[in-house]
Amino acid sequence: MKKCKDFCDRLSDYLDKELGENECILIEEHLDNCGPCSLIFEGLKTTVLVCSKGISDEVPEEVRARLKQFLRNNCRTD
Repeated sequence: MKKCKDFCDRLSDYLDKELGENECILIEEHLDNCGPCSLIFEGLKTTVLVCSKGISDEVPEEVRARLKQFLRNNCRTD
């Protein structure tokens, strides 16, 4: 795994504890050093939590703000 996409593709498996120890270490190191991937992972964790509880309320304000900031910083069209 060398690119952010490679890490993001494995986040669900990581969250579900379906990866080996070495791969988990690589993902954890990447998340510690990559703000955008860390935000994606936090959003994924929140989504899984909300879905598992059957909660259909709004996205928490903190998550919403972080997502907006991520989109502003990383999804610009020039």
